[in-house]
Amino acid sequence: MIAAAVLCLAAGMVIVQASPADILASKSRQDKLRDMGGAFKAIDDELKKSNPDWDGVIKPNADTIKSRSGYLLGWFPKGSGLEAGVKTYALPLIWQKPDDFTKLGNAMAAEAAKLNQIAQTTKDAGALRAQYVVVGKACKACHDTYRSPDYEKDQDN
Repeated sequence: MIAAAVLCLAAGMVIVQASPADILASKSRQDKLRDMGGAFKAIDDELKKSNPDWDGVIKPNADTIKSRSGYLLGWFPKGSGLEAGVKTYALPLIWQKPDDFTKLGNAMAAEAAKLNQIAQTTKDAGALRAQYVVVGKACKACHDTYRSPDYEKDQDN
């Protein structure tokens, strides 16, 4: 991660230095989002099996998604975007449209809680798969608007 970035402005060159808090917020955000993505993939992979491991895989990963999503909105403090001089796929729209971003984040947290409830209290793969799809759509709703399309390009490389 880059601690400082040099930005060229129309008036000349200005050095912008990210604060340690901004860098940590971005790094922490990326790590936690990767945790959620890994947990989401683990559940998907497990649901493809004829005898899914509920206690060892599904339950802990559903709990990871739920617990991380409850903090999701706090992972995007003002100043932790591109202006911090760190690589991020978070688009400036997050801070320009905070009400919409908050609405989507709250929807994600609510759907993740339902996913976890199903995982913890049943062994109903059909119900879990159905809620898994709903959670995926909640993730996608935010990603479609607030995550740079460069993310997908970079994942392909």
